[in-house]
Formats: sequence, C-alpha cells, structure tokens
Amino acid sequence: MTNQPKTNIDIIANDLSYIRRDVTDIKHKLDHEYVTRESFEPIKRVVYGLVSLILTGVGLAIVALVINKQL
Repeated sequence: MTNQPKTNIDIIANDLSYIRRDVTDIKHKLDHEYVTRESFEPIKRVVYGLVSLILTGVGLAIVALVINKQL
C-alpha cells in the first residue's frame, strides 16, 4: 500500500507535463498560425463586396434575358 500514493503522484505529475506541453502548443498556434479577427475584417469586407457585385450582375443578366424574351 505504500507504493500507491507514490504511483498516483507520478501519474499526476506525468499528466501535468502533458497538459503543460499541450497548452504551450496551443499558445504557439494561436500566436503564429491563426489570423486575428481584426486582421481578417478588411479581407472579409472585400470578398463580400466582390461576391455581392457578381451576384448582382448575374441577377441583372437574368432579368435582362427575361425582359428581352418578352419583347
């Protein structure tokens, strides 16, 4: 029974080292691999603007085809 507490402490210490390593990896990824919301906002606006222009053009082309067919 005396080995039980020592073994539990070893297991807990080992788990803590894995957790510490995982947290370090997560922090590294957050700092170096992901884009922040502030830096992504201008790109999102440009893409949404271009998609809106394309969809408006397609919609207007369909309306023009319908109007030309009826005349």
